Amino acid sequence: MAERKNDAVQKIDDIDILGIVTTGAKSVVKNHPVKVSTWVLGLLLAALATGFTVSDVQKEAYSIALSQAQDVDSTELDKALRNLHHAEQRHYEAKGWFWSCDARCQAMADKVEMARSNAARVQAKRDALLTEARMEVGIWSTFGVTDVRASFWSAWKSGKDWAARWTMMDAFMMMMPGSREETAMQMILKLVMQYVINLTMGLVGAFFFFLYNVYALICSYGEPTLSGIAFFLLVLVAGVATVGTYLVAIYGTIAGGGVYLVKQAAKQAAMQDGQGGQRARPQRVQYQPGGYGGGRVGGMRTHYD
Repeated sequence: MAERKNDAVQKIDDIDILGIVTTGAKSVVKNHPVKVSTWVLGLLLAALATGFTVSDVQKEAYSIALSQAQDVDSTELDKALRNLHHAEQRHYEAKGWFWSCDARCQAMADKVEMARSNAARVQAKRDALLTEARMEVGIWSTFGVTDVRASFWSAWKSGKDWAARWTMMDAFMMMMPGSREETAMQMILKLVMQYVINLTMGLVGAFFFFLYNVYALICSYGEPTLSGIAFFLLVLVAGVATVGTYLVAIYGTIAGGGVYLVKQAAKQAAMQDGQGGQRARPQRVQYQPGGYGGGRVGGMRTHYD
């Protein structure tokens, strides 16, 4: 029995994680060269792509048009949104029981629609100025790539925040009375796995939201169809490579940690079995011929190994 346990421990200890990863990576590269090349291209684009530099004239025109759009956003649009909020609040207060709406309430509803239309008109004006400014440089410029990067990291942060909030809720549910009793290590491992699942869902969902923002940016920069499709595909490759690499690294770290914990648990169990065998050695009882005398009871003498 002890030899079998020692053999099992030795087999677990002989697991070479680095060798397995290296062999698996070589196999993937050999069998899927196009996919691996696309993956590497995406990582290079995500790390090194900065966009094309624009001329000083384009930069100046962009700055002027952008400043006009920002002025509209901070003055006219802000005022229009405040008026819309106040109109909606007055309309809500004018409602009666069970959301009934009399003549006064209906007048407030008309003012809400007018305020909403005015806000939409000012927002369209802001968007037109912003599009005019962006068309001066294009989505392939340093300004366009910077906007895309900012959108990606904003979506990335929102995905991680979503995972953290749901993991906190999972931890709260685990601590509620009546939940299954578990050890501290089991709860920690369960929370780690739950966080990884939540993180995967959060980042994937945020990535799709980011792709929609990229489409909106391409339209806002007024990029031609073929150029916009090419830019979108490159962003798609870079984004998939970045998110995929991050998740694979997380999964690999957890898998490596799990193998290490299994190794340590097997070694600890083997050490405890060995120490228990030494402490619980069986006693040997010998029966000696003779009578009841000489300090012996019943003719028995006990020897301890």
